[in-house]
Amino acid sequence: MRFARFLRRHPWLWRFATWAAYLAAYLWRRLMFRTTFIAITGSVGKTTAKECAAAILSARFPTVSAFDTQNRVHLVARTILRTRYRHRFAVLEAATDHPGYLWKHARLIRPHVAVILSVARTHTQSFPSLEDTAAEKARLLDALRPEGVAVLNGDDPRVLAMAARFRGRAVIFGRSPEFDLWASEVSARWPARLSFRVHAGSESLPVNTQLVGQHWLASVLASLAVAQCCGVDLESAISVLAKVEPHRARMEPAPLPSGAILLRDDFNGSFDTLTAALEVLAQAQADRRVLVLSDVSDSRVRARDRAKRFGEQAARCCDLAIFLGEHRQRAVKSAVRCGMPPENVYSFATFPEAAAFLESELREGDLALLRGRTTDHLGRVYFAQLGSVGCILARCPRLLLCDHCFELRPGLEKAQAVPAPVRPFWQPLV
Repeated sequence: MRFARFLRRHPWLWRFATWAAYLAAYLWRRLMFRTTFIAITGSVGKTTAKECAAAILSARFPTVSAFDTQNRVHLVARTILRTRYRHRFAVLEAATDHPGYLWKHARLIRPHVAVILSVARTHTQSFPSLEDTAAEKARLLDALRPEGVAVLNGDDPRVLAMAARFRGRAVIFGRSPEFDLWASEVSARWPARLSFRVHAGSESLPVNTQLVGQHWLASVLASLAVAQCCGVDLESAISVLAKVEPHRARMEPAPLPSGAILLRDDFNGSFDTLTAALEVLAQAQADRRVLVLSDVSDSRVRARDRAKRFGEQAARCCDLAIFLGEHRQRAVKSAVRCGMPPENVYSFATFPEAAAFLESELREGDLALLRGRTTDHLGRVYFAQLGSVGCILARCPRLLLCDHCFELRPGLEKAQAVPAPVRPFWQPLV
């Protein structure tokens, strides 16, 4: 950690270390000819698909995969350098934030299996249109080996169109019976988790997961398609999927000392994922549905107009709304104007105020959705329900979860009151 901070204080040394790691990983990857490399990309759902695929493969074969959301080039290089001859599979994420960046991943990984999940509005400053984003995602297919397989989401028309330009073998998944792997009877109404029936050829089997919301269907189907491409039978893959927990801060159910359940969705704050999260809350069966919302990223709508829309959406999906952010009062007025009782709509300028209110207000039977951008660091609202929080910065430039940050300094004095162990990534269990 100290060495990484030292490198970042010296940009030229950081660039040299990054390129050195890239070159070493490039060479090491060429030596790993016994390992099947799987690369997963998409605007949303990459990490969950990676976790599901890695869990399935590691249940039967030696497998290495990226930790958490390590999808930057130098972090992908680090994962490749952890690969050994004994590893049968390597499961990696490939991300982008500007044109050409994904090609660096593709050239480095040179995958045997390439998965493309979706094309959505992310990094809109670099990709003005969805067609630009789709063209960037398709670069992963250009690096596929001759015998490689493209696993594509047929429910996304821009991803499905990539099958026409790909000359190799393509496996299409989605909801249509025309696809190679398809799902029916999809259900995910809280407190139930995502379940469906999967069809592949003559096989038709029920699938039960721990994931919250129907929007994870593409990630789960992609992992099943990858498993089949790698020689794992469908029944074995499904049995492993039933044990895979939601990834941290991606619609992750977190029990609170008050007895309420908090759905943490404070990592990916993109505009296109907000609708899916609010739909989960709107359809949930709970004594009271609570929304805690700050803002979204990758939206071309003005901030004040976004706040107005937040109020309108809150009136349709929740019983109690709490808004944070610069234009929170606009959201409050909009929610009241759309029919929410004024006593059920609140706004707070800082996260400690919102956290204190939630601690006094939430009770057993409540379901609360915590939704915000990575830069808003709403994870502190969650940790404040478990005890003291050391970081009270109003603004933080770090683009990472609070769970990764040593400045969080959580007390966790009340963590014993929840059934599952609670800790940041860097704090071990004692």
